[in-house]
Amino acid sequence: RSGKKSDAGASTCETCAGGTFSLAESSNCTTCDGGTAATSGSSACTGCESGYYAAVGSSACSKCDGGTWSNDTADTCTTCSAGRYAASGASFCMECDAGKKSDAGASACETCAGGTFSLAESSNCTTCDGGTAATSGSSACTGCESGYYAAVGSSACSKCDGGTWSNDTADTCTTCSAGRYAASGA
Repeated sequence: RSGKKSDAGASTCETCAGGTFSLAESSNCTTCDGGTAATSGSSACTGCESGYYAAVGSSACSKCDGGTWSNDTADTCTTCSAGRYAASGASFCMECDAGKKSDAGASACETCAGGTFSLAESSNCTTCDGGTAATSGSSACTGCESGYYAAVGSSACSKCDGGTWSNDTADTCTTCSAGRYAASGA
């Protein structure tokens, strides 16, 4: 019978163990290749679906962990590269959206903090230059208008105090010289 084996002269057949199979009238059980699996007593090994894997001689396919993926009949899962992510059981890695980042092997992307930004598929968030600002999850830093300023890594532009002024994209406000004045935000 399929899924069983017997030696010459045997009066009974032995069931093949999980991770092996046999065809009818076989004297041995054959080990399943990587990427395939068989339960005990099987007549064939079955290929794993994408998002699952099996080492040589496996009795079942295992789901890939988050941060990894696989194609059909894989014997291992592949780690997602930085800037990409995958939930468990994935058949491919997804790109992180702009304003988010991930390390290699991530199961989710992290949102960039205020004062930083990222483009799509980024492995890190970049700090905004002085004179620019970005809210949490931004894809770019925005320049401050005249009368406003921002230090390096700011999440918002701040209004210049009375008696000070700035040009566009300033990282500080300049004090008015003697004989001149400026209202707040000038």
